[in-house]
Amino acid sequence: MNPHGITLDKIIPLSLERLKLNATVVDEIDGELFPFFEEEARAELKSIEKLLLDWDSATAPLKDLGRQFHTLKGAANSIGHLRIGALAGGMKDLLEQIDPAHSIALRNQMIKTNIQVIETIRALLQEVRAPQFSPVKKEQIVLAVQAIFNLHEMEGNLQKAA
Repeated sequence: MNPHGITLDKIIPLSLERLKLNATVVDEIDGELFPFFEEEARAELKSIEKLLLDWDSATAPLKDLGRQFHTLKGAANSIGHLRIGALAGGMKDLLEQIDPAHSIALRNQMIKTNIQVIETIRALLQEVRAPQFSPVKKEQIVLAVQAIFNLHEMEGNLQKAA
């Protein structure tokens, strides 16, 4: 628990503690809808990357990034890909909590966290296509969730210092 009383379970449904205890989230993916979701997800991920690349130091694209992750979360959950939905939802929630005044101080960590989550989501998409060749290791998901949590902690520390 951090100083604000926010636990990882409140930030993202994929509890770090649950993941570390080998508990799994079972995706019940609708195979007929997955190709449409995959196309949309890949487009959303490219949009997120573009926002990160175009981010100048003066204005953080917090709302736009949050909107992209919100769309990804909804689409993932609607087809039963709970892990992608949880990661996207965790990023959306985090981005909504970040004070824009802190975005410059958090910029590098925000970009790293977004990229880590994007890469994990891409791996989860690939896993559906070829589960026998590209199973996503639990550690990769744990690291992405931990990155979200760490960024949240940094934001909390900045808020306390202000």
